[in-house]
Amino acid sequence: MFKVEKPKDITWPVTVSIPRDGGNAVKATFTGKFKILPSAEFNAIYNNGGSDEDLICNVMTGWNSDLCDEDGNSMEFNEENLSLIASVPYIRSAIVSAYLELSNGKKAARKN
Repeated sequence: MFKVEKPKDITWPVTVSIPRDGGNAVKATFTGKFKILPSAEFNAIYNNGGSDEDLICNVMTGWNSDLCDEDGNSMEFNEENLSLIASVPYIRSAIVSAYLELSNGKKAARKN
């Protein structure tokens, strides 16, 4: 039996490829908290000239303590920190990818 459920907030892994000198990248993961937008709201963001940063600000509702600053301290979820991480291209693309996975019902990639 399949029950149609209203979308709810979901925690989901966000895997970020952090660029390093010499063309290398290191993968790190944090747990994001997201709300799933109805298709019309998702489409309206981009149809009205919005960006991936706008999407993130509309769908990300929090994160776990595994998202830390450069000193290893957990980052509080707030508007300033959300804007900060959304402004970093490789973090922004990882968050958008994670959101698209979860909103389309795809299983998260396994950690190695």
